[in-house]
Amino acid sequence: MDFLADQALLYTSKKYEEIYFYFNTKFEVKYQDLFLLCASLGFKKDQKDSIGDRGREFRTNYLNTRQKATAYSIILSDSELGRNIEAFSDKEFPKKARKRLEEYAEGGMQILVEEVFGKRWDGNTLDPAYKEYEVDLLSYIYGDSKEIPF
Repeated sequence: MDFLADQALLYTSKKYEEIYFYFNTKFEVKYQDLFLLCASLGFKKDQKDSIGDRGREFRTNYLNTRQKATAYSIILSDSELGRNIEAFSDKEFPKKARKRLEEYAEGGMQILVEEVFGKRWDGNTLDPAYKEYEVDLLSYIYGDSKEIPF
């Protein structure tokens, strides 16, 4: 069953909503791009967490073919959801799969806050005086990709 079809909604957490907004306004990084980057990072590092209060949402039909392929790869490789292909036909599977993507994205954002943004994140906002967030993020992703292949 296609868990990204029918204009389903994916949510970011309220906790990190300002980071998504900051990257969107300052660097023109779309919500779905940062969300999938975080979901990939969370999956790779096996870190997931509940999103708690819902923040911004975006529709799955905003995802392009590559982004959908990334999301499907994450779910197919998930140790719990991906191992039972028969479960894909369950009517509750799309909801579970989208929730798992949200959990991985939350875990990935936690990693970025701890390892990239550090003290520049005060728990509510990123330091607006600092101008190198995109460089830090790209450097971290590049360094991590060289360290352990995805």
